[in-house]
Amino acid sequence: MIKRFLNLEWKQFFRSSYWQNSLVLNIFMGLLALYFLVSFLILGISIYPILKKSFPDKDPLVIVNSVLVFVFLADIVVRYFLQKLPTMQVKSLLVLPISKKKITHYVLGKSALSFFNILSLVMIVPFSIMLLINGYDKLSVIAWFVAVFSVTMSINYLNFLINKKNTVFIAVVLLFAGLISLVYFDIFPVGAFFGKLFNAIVANPILAIIPLLILVGLYYVNFKDIYNNLYLDDALKKKQEKVNTSDLSWTANFGDTAVFLKNDIRLIWRNKRPRMVFLMSFIFLPYGLLFFKNPIYAKMPIMFVFVAIFTTGMFVLNFGQFIPAWDSAYYKLLMSQNIRYRRYLESKWILMATMTTIMFVLSIPYVYFGVDKLLLFIMSLFFNIGFTSLFVLFMGAFNRKSIDLQRSAMMNYQGTSGKQFFIAFFIMLFPMGLFYIVETLFGFNAGIAALSIIGLIGIIFRNYFMDKIEQQYIKNKHLTIHAFKQKN
Repeated sequence: MIKRFLNLEWKQFFRSSYWQNSLVLNIFMGLLALYFLVSFLILGISIYPILKKSFPDKDPLVIVNSVLVFVFLADIVVRYFLQKLPTMQVKSLLVLPISKKKITHYVLGKSALSFFNILSLVMIVPFSIMLLINGYDKLSVIAWFVAVFSVTMSINYLNFLINKKNTVFIAVVLLFAGLISLVYFDIFPVGAFFGKLFNAIVANPILAIIPLLILVGLYYVNFKDIYNNLYLDDALKKKQEKVNTSDLSWTANFGDTAVFLKNDIRLIWRNKRPRMVFLMSFIFLPYGLLFFKNPIYAKMPIMFVFVAIFTTGMFVLNFGQFIPAWDSAYYKLLMSQNIRYRRYLESKWILMATMTTIMFVLSIPYVYFGVDKLLLFIMSLFFNIGFTSLFVLFMGAFNRKSIDLQRSAMMNYQGTSGKQFFIAFFIMLFPMGLFYIVETLFGFNAGIAALSIIGLIGIIFRNYFMDKIEQQYIKNKHLTIHAFKQKN
């Protein structure tokens, strides 16, 4: 049966229009995968001699064990954004005399062949061989290998739960944030603690059974979850419940724009790519810590301007530059309604202004690094609401590439063109360049004031600018409708 499943997957892959129409992209991705495999292989071979040479008085294995926890945390993050969960066309299989257990085991077993798992093997296998060559106990090395690879595979199956269950996602995020905070503020030596656990496995190989049992447990949890939901009618029922539980009556306070605002909120909540854009806005909130505590940037205030605008304007930049492509699937229907275009555009602006304000409020704790940092974020609030949001709205009038909302935001360039790169560079370089000129001539506060004034002008004269933007959208309306009907 496994052979038949593999045969079906093979035919599905090579007969798909995606493979035939994206041959160059597939070749590029294959070369990129080969590059990473070779790089990780070289890393696995060279880790031991490099550590031995750099730290002759320390055991290279002990050093590796002390950083493993950070490697695993990075693995969780990368898998969440990049790893594609294995799928099968099970609709046709469910009506055949095929055991659901076999289908479920195949789906979970297929994920064991994930590229990320292979990368881990390519690195830890040669490192284990280097340990054996250098006289480490064979049983201890085998136990260490089993423990590390068991944790890697556990992360693989944990990723299933993170992507499917909000409670697991929130728990993992809180754990991740807690561990990072403990390390960042020197509260607890996380690396040394987890390093001792792996050192204990090396000293007592029998302890390797613990991470192995964790792996078995996660596999079982995923098996039960997939097996119990391997019904078409059950899946449809859940989808129906999700649609009916949204209560957005509070948006009525926004008047005529409420109906569009509801659509945008539902679009973000129900679809993968816009939801990822929304979450990324919060993930990059601690970005300023890399700059504000680094003495290298103490005499480079222009970088602080970049951090402030980037942090508070992350949502505006990522969401706004794809307006109106987010609505490309039903744009023709939307434009056929007896509504004023202005209301549609104002709902987008309100959403971006609201998110910018939320990000500003969350960034207030940066005042810990000085009042000047708070002034930077106040400036970014005015600038992103009064300039950035209006600018991306205007550029959206020339955006004519559709977007598949169900596709992930990571490594996905669908709907992206030169316009998006121009918008990103301009929004970052323009305020930085203007601040640099004014700050050089008149000082730091004058630079902040200049950018704040630009933002305030946009806010005060918003109606005038929105009228001009609306005219441009109306002018390009039929061209946009026609473009969205075409497939990328």
